[in-house]
Amino acid sequence: MANKFPRDIAGSVLVESTIVIPIFLLLVFGTIDATYMLYDWALANKAAYVGARLAVVSNPVAQNITSSTNYTSGQLQNMGQLCFDSSGAATGNCYSTGLVSCTSTSCVPNTYGFTSANFTSILTAMQRIYCPGVQSANCRLKAANVTVSYQTNGTGFVGEPSGLPMNVTVSLTGLTHEFYFIGPLMKIFDGTFANVANIPTFATTLPSEDMTTN
Repeated sequence: MANKFPRDIAGSVLVESTIVIPIFLLLVFGTIDATYMLYDWALANKAAYVGARLAVVSNPVAQNITSSTNYTSGQLQNMGQLCFDSSGAATGNCYSTGLVSCTSTSCVPNTYGFTSANFTSILTAMQRIYCPGVQSANCRLKAANVTVSYQTNGTGFVGEPSGLPMNVTVSLTGLTHEFYFIGPLMKIFDGTFANVANIPTFATTLPSEDMTTN
């Protein structure tokens, strides 16, 4: 018996399995969690693009920002011009509205007014992308996560119907992603892993088109 003991490997498979299986499960289910996280990020990025694409062809949330009655004739003449010449020197003849950022409740600054219905139409389109097949009320993408911004730029033509040369930006912030497997599996190795991670801010900027809902 003494000579056979060093060569006895009957229990080695159990020992090896005890070590390997948890690592294998962590790898497999961790990959599933990471893949779902990247999918969540892709949906957020796509939702920001769809929101911006709709915003440039819809009535603005800052409802009067495209109305010529809010600008003097001199401002309208200079609004489509560049602020700098080819050498980089300031020309001083351009006009900008400045950045106007709109959330679900108001625009800052509120010089041009605010329309909740216009914001909601953009939000609803984004929710269809981020939460396919889910009612808007149950979507994780909420109004508080969305900002729609407007700012005049140095391109385009002033005076087109309901249009001004603008950049329209739709951004998503404050979204989170929940991990399902990594946290519990890490406890096997006496480790910790946050079950919830912040989704990065995603934003899309597009040049304005007619900015009028058809």
